[in-house]
Amino acid sequence: MQPILPGLYRHTDASHVYVLVRDGRALLIEAGDGSVFERLGEAGAERVDALLLTHHHRDSAGGAQEAVRRGVPVYAPEGELEWLRDAEGYWQRRQLLNNYDPREHHRTLLENLEAHPLRDYGTFRWGETELRVLPTPGHTLGSVTLGLEWAGQKLVFSGDLIAGAGQVWSLAATQWTYNGGEGLAGTILSLLDLQERGFGLLLPTHGEPLGPEAIPPTVERLWELIRLRRHNPRLLQLREQPFEAITPHLLASRTSTANYYVLRSESGKALLFDFGYDFMFGAPGSTERAARRPWLYTLPALKKQHGVGQIEAVIPTHYHDDHVAGINLLREQYGTEVWCAENFADLLERPHAYDLPCLWFEPIPVDRRLPLETPLEWEEHRLTLHALPGHTRYAVAMLLEAGGKRVLVGGDQYSDGDGLGLNYVYPNEFRPSDYARSAELYARLRPDLILTGHWEPFSPGAGYFEALRERGEALQRLHAELVPLEARAWAKAHPYHLGLTTGSELSVRVFNPHPTPQTAHLYLHLPPGLEADRLEDVLELPPGGEAALAFRLTARAAGLRRARVGIGLRLGGRDYGTISEALVSTEEKDV
Repeated sequence: MQPILPGLYRHTDASHVYVLVRDGRALLIEAGDGSVFERLGEAGAERVDALLLTHHHRDSAGGAQEAVRRGVPVYAPEGELEWLRDAEGYWQRRQLLNNYDPREHHRTLLENLEAHPLRDYGTFRWGETELRVLPTPGHTLGSVTLGLEWAGQKLVFSGDLIAGAGQVWSLAATQWTYNGGEGLAGTILSLLDLQERGFGLLLPTHGEPLGPEAIPPTVERLWELIRLRRHNPRLLQLREQPFEAITPHLLASRTSTANYYVLRSESGKALLFDFGYDFMFGAPGSTERAARRPWLYTLPALKKQHGVGQIEAVIPTHYHDDHVAGINLLREQYGTEVWCAENFADLLERPHAYDLPCLWFEPIPVDRRLPLETPLEWEEHRLTLHALPGHTRYAVAMLLEAGGKRVLVGGDQYSDGDGLGLNYVYPNEFRPSDYARSAELYARLRPDLILTGHWEPFSPGAGYFEALRERGEALQRLHAELVPLEARAWAKAHPYHLGLTTGSELSVRVFNPHPTPQTAHLYLHLPPGLEADRLEDVLELPPGGEAALAFRLTARAAGLRRARVGIGLRLGGRDYGTISEALVSTEEKDV
């Protein structure tokens, strides 16, 4: 048990374990193999209040099982929790043949560990001491550094981000995709972030205590390796200048996966349009929660370089994760409100109620629901939201009238450098007429400049709106020619995944593709343990229109998890069988 500072000790086994002691009570950073619990008396500790982990690898987290056995609560980065809580599931699911995922998840625990989340940018309070949770991807995507003031010094517990001056503990851990080098870039960005925040002493999970002078040689060597690999050649350039001016009032992020934009006012306030993954230096191919980590890396540059004093609100163009993933962090850390168009605000607040692609993992509360086709005066600017179905049914185009220009923020509706790509996805509830309608909208609004979700801004030239119209009409015609009329019917449940305690309503929306009114017959197939107020019913549908019918479901058995309710449909003289489904769970935690 080696003393480092008054009240701070280091125990070393499979990794370093740091022990903070005050009045006989201890806080542990990392767990090693757990042997630290037998040596606590040497540090004057009589009990342990909590154990904090910086990442999920078992050289530093293996002894956390001993903490749980002793009744000590364990905390870990929220992005690493699934590898700890469901370690046994990982070993059952782990792909052994034809595996292209090089991430070192095989270094996770061998048994499940119950751990509580450490929220990115949040604080962990231990008596009068506050530890700041800083996202520092590199060794793993979800790794954190824990910073605090102790004994008159500013300390950071950096996990395996750095092991010495010019050294990292594992280069293999930085390869997140097959032959990639994403963690190299993440390590550089994380180290430079720590350097700018300032610290007196850096305490790694492997290696000796370090001062700030250890960071430059480490960054230099990693950058040389990145250049040798021809990976992320613009990394430092983008870090230096993360935003570019499109107009005197509009900035575009240069570092995000999906473009987000900043509208500035003369007062120093700003609105953001979309905010997904801020600085995306690379990511694993997987889409699980641990592989999709938002952060707020470039936002300080808005104040330093562009005079933004307050980010008042963020307005998304649609609900997809690459456009909204960072919004909750933005709200928590900057007090930013969420303003959302009325046609998809419910999707942000209740993502589990929908069966759609690219839903974010957690609800995003909406502070203000914005009506469509209604101008909103904000500072000296005006914006109007218009429904924009196509890429997804639940989206808007925003017309900004700022600085004498008409700028249209169109999200992902159109793709490619010429702005003519038809970027539709069928599970997003695309309808063949959507692009003919959006062509009409664009022609009516006549913007001077169009901003897209993943491509460069452009000014529509001569013939652009006519080309949009022609392509939209051709798309609609080809769908009509290629797909038989009766094959276009559908039925969809809402909410898609219900959590039942005593009872809940299931609404089924049906589409009639026929040019004449039709009577739809809906019927349910229920699994054991579920009852409904009725098993079938009818509803009248207008030509080419939709209508919904509600059923009341009641659980008669506990322990249901994703029980399947089959939804049958007869329409236009045709029985479609079980055309769709809904899922039912009796525990809200399973929804």
